[in-house]
Amino acid sequence: MLISCLGLAQIPMPAVLDHVVQEGGVRVQVQNIEAAEWEHLEPMLKDQLTLSGAGSANEPLADDLAFFTRQHLIREGWPQAEVRWEIQGGTIVLAVQSGVQVKVGNIVWKGDTHVLPPEEMRRFLLRASLEKENADKLNPLWVDGELTAGAALVQRRLRAEGYLESTVTLQPSADISPEGLRDLTVEIKVGPQFQFGTVAFNGAPPEIEKKALEIVASVKGGPFNEAKVQQIETRLSSLAQEAGWLDAQATSNYDLGKQGGTVDVDFFLSTGARYRVGQVQPHEDFSKGSKRVLKAGFRELEGRYYSAEDLDVAFRRALDTSMFARLDVDPKKMGKAVDPNTIASAASAPVADLVITGEETKPKTLGFEVGFDTFLGPQAGVTWRNTNLWDTGNTLAADLSWSNAGPLGSLSLKNPAFLNSPFSASARLAVETFDLFEYTRYGTSLNLELARRVNRHFSYTLFGGASINSVDTDKLTKEEIGPDLYTLTSLGLSALLDYRDSTVLPKKGWFLSARLESTSDVMGSGVSYLRTDLRGAWYRPITKKLRFAAGGALLNIQGAPAEDIPIDSRVFNGGPNSVRAFAERELGPKTKGGTPLGGTSALITNAELSYEIYNNLELAVFTDVGSLGRGNNSSPFDYSSDFRTTIGAGLRYHLPFGPIRIDYGHNTSRREGEGGGMLHVTVGFAF
Repeated sequence: MLISCLGLAQIPMPAVLDHVVQEGGVRVQVQNIEAAEWEHLEPMLKDQLTLSGAGSANEPLADDLAFFTRQHLIREGWPQAEVRWEIQGGTIVLAVQSGVQVKVGNIVWKGDTHVLPPEEMRRFLLRASLEKENADKLNPLWVDGELTAGAALVQRRLRAEGYLESTVTLQPSADISPEGLRDLTVEIKVGPQFQFGTVAFNGAPPEIEKKALEIVASVKGGPFNEAKVQQIETRLSSLAQEAGWLDAQATSNYDLGKQGGTVDVDFFLSTGARYRVGQVQPHEDFSKGSKRVLKAGFRELEGRYYSAEDLDVAFRRALDTSMFARLDVDPKKMGKAVDPNTIASAASAPVADLVITGEETKPKTLGFEVGFDTFLGPQAGVTWRNTNLWDTGNTLAADLSWSNAGPLGSLSLKNPAFLNSPFSASARLAVETFDLFEYTRYGTSLNLELARRVNRHFSYTLFGGASINSVDTDKLTKEEIGPDLYTLTSLGLSALLDYRDSTVLPKKGWFLSARLESTSDVMGSGVSYLRTDLRGAWYRPITKKLRFAAGGALLNIQGAPAEDIPIDSRVFNGGPNSVRAFAERELGPKTKGGTPLGGTSALITNAELSYEIYNNLELAVFTDVGSLGRGNNSSPFDYSSDFRTTIGAGLRYHLPFGPIRIDYGHNTSRREGEGGGMLHVTVGFAF
């Protein structure tokens, strides 16, 4: 039971100003209203006049305007407000007697105040008032309805702790101070507490039984309340529906005693038949290209048991094309059996078609970007993109960018539904100049990819390519630069197993990735090698604001020593994503002019502890250990034991596309000619 006793003392308020508003031929004069409050009242009156459609003043309109004006003033903290109206010479005159604007003064809690902290109860009680724009956090406006609603929130919070018979009584002070403050006493009576006792469950199919039992077991011994029971019913129903039992419904049975104590609850899940996916039905308003992409991406679900997890994979694959601003996929029960000639032993299974609606993005876009990186320096670029080329669903993109390393231009074509399958295929032609150190490389490359996201966690890519490169230098030796004119072809496979909660802002989970690439020369320079890249990371929240992360990588080239490999094809270490005491590429040997020479193996390990000091702003401390080897490796697990170590600290500011990251790494294993550390400014997580 909720008891509210809100009365108001009569304290007059001095008259202030008159204001006039005119809309649609109706003129309204409002008397005795403050200028600051008129800024909020005037738009409301204009809206009401517009909605009325009246062309002249009339009594029903005047009465409505007086009512809405009084309600507005009450919401703004004038609970004593009175508004009288009359029509003078075709003008509606609203005479306002607002009284004093009342604010909440001291709040005194009495009764059973041991269950919840007073500050928590205050937040619930004043939630509506405190959420207003420019609200006074110490003394918010006194609005009867909002305080009554806040008391109901406090009561709900007590019931969530198992006090089902709790009451919250508001007892306002009879007096209002000259400053307009009114004190409030809140009496709490909690009554007996109820807790979950024995929790029984049955009805789950074997496919979801384990998860269902985990849901039910989560409440055992905890505070009992009806909302929690309904929540468990909803979770059980959703679990079954997401696995294909679209008609599933969970119910419960329990008896409440009168003196509190334990409550035994029986849950039952009625599933009905399990549905299979029938046909994919994109909405007719989608373009031809969008329909092709959607049908190809979702077609592999046809005939399978409906699964929200499988649906999510196809959904993400469609969004990755950048063709859609919004997508909604709903199962439409068809009430018929699938064709038994198509699906074995499924003659009696009901089907549900996937009805896809949504909104397409504008296919042609032109974008500009500027930025800064501690390795490449200032950067600028322009991108033109068409995500539905000739209404085929294919994407054509042209990019041109510039940095301190030189210009880079590319033209790419991507088919997100290769041969109308779940595979995506892409081709990219790029021309670049790399002129950052004591040499200049001119390169032209063509790269092909065939990619597949198998499920939510696993994806793989087959790739191949060819490149023509020439290196010009008058400072580096043949051994330092490697081949200076070479044409390479490559073929490889990469795979990713990803259980992170987010790919751009991970807080928990882990991932493992592997890449295998075979490279050979076709023009007689003798370049041939095998490269493997192994990476992984683990993320673990310790508290709500404290997070730990650890990562590692082993990059390895087999089949040739470093001096036989083109300089830009070698393995490097150091930088914002590896050992952070060094600039990009600069862990390892360098020339007298400062050019990193790279190697054939790089080992990287990282550990980081971060704490959220403000919303989206983290302070981090970290340590990195790594090495760089230059020998002719015989195994993908060969590495140098000449380890270099780093300790450091940094800041991360989280944005939707990843964190802006500032790190300083201190070189704890400093050697002659090396700096004491390095400052990095970049975007994205370190590992």
